[in-house]
Amino acid sequence: MLIKSIDRWVSKVGGKVPLRTVLIVPFVLQILGTVGVVGYLSFRNGQQAVNDLANQLMSEIGDRVKQNLQVYVETPHLINQNKLDMIKMGYLNMREMEAWEKFLWHQVQLYPYINFTAVANDKGEYRSGERMSNGDLMMNVAGTAVNNNFISYHTNDLGDRTSVAAMSKGNFDPRTWFWYQNAVKVGKPTWSDVFISILEPTLLISGTEPVYNPQGNQLQGVIHTALRLDFIGKFLNSLKIGKTGQAFIIERNGTLLATSTEEKPFRIKPDKARELIKAEDSSNLLTKATTQYLFKNFQKLNQIKSPQQVKFPINSKQQFVKLLPFQDGKGLDWLIVVVVPEADFMEQINANNRITMLLCLAALILTIITGILTARWVTQPILRLNTAAKDIAKGDWEKTIEVKRSDELGELAKSFNSMAEQLQESFTSLEKRVAERTEELVKAKEAAEVANQAKSTFLANMSHELRTPLNAILGFSQIIDRQKSLTPEQKENLGIIMRSGEHLLTLINNVLDLSKIEAGRVTLNQKSFDLYRLLNDVEEMFQLRADNKKLNLLLEIYSNVPQYIHSDEIKLRQILINLLSNAIKFTQEGGVSVRVSLDNPNWQTIEPKETTNDEKQKVKIYFEVEDTGSGIALEELENLFSAFVQTKAGKDSQEGTGLGLVISQQFVQLMGGEMSVNSLVGKGTIFKFYIQAQIADRAEISTQKPTRQVIGLEANQPNYRILIVDDKELNRQLLVKLLKPLGFALREACNGEEAIAIWEKWQPHLIWMDMRMPIMDGYTATKHIKATTKGQSTAIIALTASVFEEERTIVLSVGCDDFLRKPFRESEIFELMNKHIGVRYIYENQSDDSQPLSQVNNSVLAETDLQNIPAQLLANLKQAIINIDVELTQSIITEISQYNPDVAKLMKNYIDNFNYEKILHLIAVG
Repeated sequence: MLIKSIDRWVSKVGGKVPLRTVLIVPFVLQILGTVGVVGYLSFRNGQQAVNDLANQLMSEIGDRVKQNLQVYVETPHLINQNKLDMIKMGYLNMREMEAWEKFLWHQVQLYPYINFTAVANDKGEYRSGERMSNGDLMMNVAGTAVNNNFISYHTNDLGDRTSVAAMSKGNFDPRTWFWYQNAVKVGKPTWSDVFISILEPTLLISGTEPVYNPQGNQLQGVIHTALRLDFIGKFLNSLKIGKTGQAFIIERNGTLLATSTEEKPFRIKPDKARELIKAEDSSNLLTKATTQYLFKNFQKLNQIKSPQQVKFPINSKQQFVKLLPFQDGKGLDWLIVVVVPEADFMEQINANNRITMLLCLAALILTIITGILTARWVTQPILRLNTAAKDIAKGDWEKTIEVKRSDELGELAKSFNSMAEQLQESFTSLEKRVAERTEELVKAKEAAEVANQAKSTFLANMSHELRTPLNAILGFSQIIDRQKSLTPEQKENLGIIMRSGEHLLTLINNVLDLSKIEAGRVTLNQKSFDLYRLLNDVEEMFQLRADNKKLNLLLEIYSNVPQYIHSDEIKLRQILINLLSNAIKFTQEGGVSVRVSLDNPNWQTIEPKETTNDEKQKVKIYFEVEDTGSGIALEELENLFSAFVQTKAGKDSQEGTGLGLVISQQFVQLMGGEMSVNSLVGKGTIFKFYIQAQIADRAEISTQKPTRQVIGLEANQPNYRILIVDDKELNRQLLVKLLKPLGFALREACNGEEAIAIWEKWQPHLIWMDMRMPIMDGYTATKHIKATTKGQSTAIIALTASVFEEERTIVLSVGCDDFLRKPFRESEIFELMNKHIGVRYIYENQSDDSQPLSQVNNSVLAETDLQNIPAQLLANLKQAIINIDVELTQSIITEISQYNPDVAKLMKNYIDNFNYEKILHLIAVG
């Protein structure tokens, strides 16, 4: 049936199909099909065999490593339990340290992979028996018994001390050592961090356990036993893992613990200092590439909770990887990695595949040659047509074909000649258009690149040039504000300057925020915070403005909304402030409501569970800000979230920049949410948005310390040397005037070269480093200083006017210890100096003179006290308070003092304590 169908098709097509094709294509297709099927099946079967063999080998190796590792890590805690048994039975106690020496000496000989076993009591005495790599047995003594030195003794065959092998002088109080403090903190059997032995270069980890009195209420000391991780490496090295495979063990942070290669899991620097190494920094290519792949694809290695197998390429060669998590229940959380190159198994399979492919290729070539000879014999007349077609394809448009035939070849020749003429015309026109369009695109691309570069340069310069003078304005304002000799009028004028500066900084930040959003350079800065406190702070911020306009401000938080969340607190606060500010500004009567709920109103109150950051519960939190204001026209809603666009009400108010809503919308989207708006003219507006957040625990919330004014330095501190580096003299003088009165020793430098020269001679404790300077910038100077051992002890804090968050990462990567953005507040300067060099301050105590009058004088202003004050004067005072006109308010109170000094004094007291509502209430009642 199939043959008949094919025959009918061939008869129907007839001479329409070229004979050469009919003769050659079937042969080629048959051979290609055969070669393809055979090659595919051969490769597929070989690949499957390799995968199965690799899986079996890696599973077997992984299980052996895990079993032996379990035995290794149990031993230190078994040895510690033996010590506890001796204490409980009364053979040994934590007060008689000499009695421990022979016990520890005998104990360390039982296990070749134990480096030392030790005890340390709460009196600061320490004993340990140590087994060296060459088999020598040592007795180590440290702590108060030997003046806090560390002495290592040779021992004889009976375990008695003989001669001193090594002695290190210094503060060797075991109670200050990390394993001692960690054991006390945990309060149960645990592990220390991985560390390098003092006496010889070997990697260790200690099993530790605190010892308490029989009642369990008094710490007597800590026992610990150190496991040699090089024995684990020797075991790994003994395994046969294919031809070139390997196994290694790492911590979840990537620290290399043991490997089957000859590489040591630590490095010895030229100055003899020893440091652990990360597996991704390994000198072994396979170890390094495997770890880099794991970090790239698993983000954090602690995500791996169960055995997994993956494949990845190195230089186009596949590698099989088996991952086995290892935990012991006492704090160990390691990862066993077995890597086997695919090439170890594929050598013979590839050889067989090559033979198969060569045979198939030979058959294919033979078939093609046969087909060509046959076709040539049959299709010689069409060669001239083929040659002519190739000439046309090369662009020889003048070429014509002369074939004196009336069959399909003759018709084809005529068609070719006609097509050549048309192609010549079309190609000439198209070539010209393509050249013109290409030139336009090149110019457009160059213009776009120039514009993009100019924009980035403009943003950087804008940030520096605007924020640098603002830093001086706000900084010197803070210094002047500390002066006690200022008159009330000067205080008011200074307050106006500072508020205006803060307002200008807000406007600049809005413009730069918008630019960063458009450039895609805004990132989330997430932390755990109290959502309820944030909402209450925002409510208190706008309550006075609402009261002044006689508006109701209502905050409604649904009971199932979690109080503590993990998100970007600053951006959420800015969104709410922008929306509430607009709502109150454009509402003349009625009120404003803020509602906060979860996406599912039927949820019960959520209680946070014990989880890691990656496993925290995720929720959507919805916010609504509704007002009864003027509303927004339908035609204005389309452009509501466009930059620098204001509604009619906004233009009439002559306030704002038209950036608040577009920034808020972008922040909401960055936090995984969306924002929408519904409005009716004359009725009001509802802005709705939601964000995605994680539920946090109360313990994660950092408490804010109240700001106190620093007036001096505590006694008995070093004479702190501070170097100020900035090319702007005004910026240097700001820090000088802030720090010099407190007693700091100060030096100044205007570029990086001067800073390095002063640092080398003067050795400052801390450097305030501006990052943008001529001659040598702060980046280069910081790298130079931090590249030295001496420079590591000098704290360097970067000062920059940049608004880009990636700037923080850049300055920290070059070696800076911290980052502070201009303009700064004086409290930030003092906090960072306390954090990095431990400066302690004396803070101003609130004296009777600084107390508000309401705390000094128990007199209370009543409505009857206002009877003798002119009504017009009270009306003017009311309007001045509503307008927040501080200068006019003080002027009116001065006039009131002419009628009743006591009343004016009490009013000033209320104003100084921001108790505007009390005065407004008394005026309304009176």
